[in-house]
Amino acid sequence: MEDTLILGLADQRLPYLKDALNFLEQQSYHYFIRNSGGLAVISNAGILNVSIFLPQVNTTMSIDESYQEMTDLINAAFPELNLNALEIDHSYCPGKFDLSVNGQKIGGMSQRRNQNGVVIMLYLSITGNQPARGELVANFYAHGLQTAENKWNFPDVWPQTMTNIDDLLNQPLTVAAAKQRILAVLKKQSINIGTQALQQSMQQPEFQTFLEYETIQMQQRQTKLKGDD
Repeated sequence: MEDTLILGLADQRLPYLKDALNFLEQQSYHYFIRNSGGLAVISNAGILNVSIFLPQVNTTMSIDESYQEMTDLINAAFPELNLNALEIDHSYCPGKFDLSVNGQKIGGMSQRRNQNGVVIMLYLSITGNQPARGELVANFYAHGLQTAENKWNFPDVWPQTMTNIDDLLNQPLTVAAAKQRILAVLKKQSINIGTQALQQSMQQPEFQTFLEYETIQMQQRQTKLKGDD
């Protein structure tokens, strides 16, 4: 994506939200609010977004089990990193299953669930200026809170708590190369990789109707976020 701050549902409660959004615009950052996760994350050219869709076929997979599925996938793709999954204080969008190495966060996850299945969503910092990303999120919350009491527990972001995979590997790494590592793991697990069936499904009338509905819902969230009439 282009430089974008993806807001969580809880970010709507910032006392000075309009000031925070104006700050993003001054920094030439796009923004929108998603319907999963609670707090803001950055997505730009050095970030890889990964989603796993799992049907609830026989037994219901717990929240922790679902997060573990994504953790296992990234661990297998980057075995040299020795990943941990635990909350990293002072990172942005901290959570119980932050992916980290030596106490520095490289990714975070959220979930969406219904009766048919679960989707686990991950943002993974591959390359780029991660300290600058942290600074931007820290300033976003500073503009949004100002002198108000932080009774919603918005994070006090320290940029040094987060890093990139290429920095940990001490060698260049592109988003495309990271994708290939993940795809290689799936193929090794005998999971059929391909986009043709998905593309065909997306052309079906039922999918198009649902996509139109969800697009309208997303547009309404953005209108409410901005306070537009």
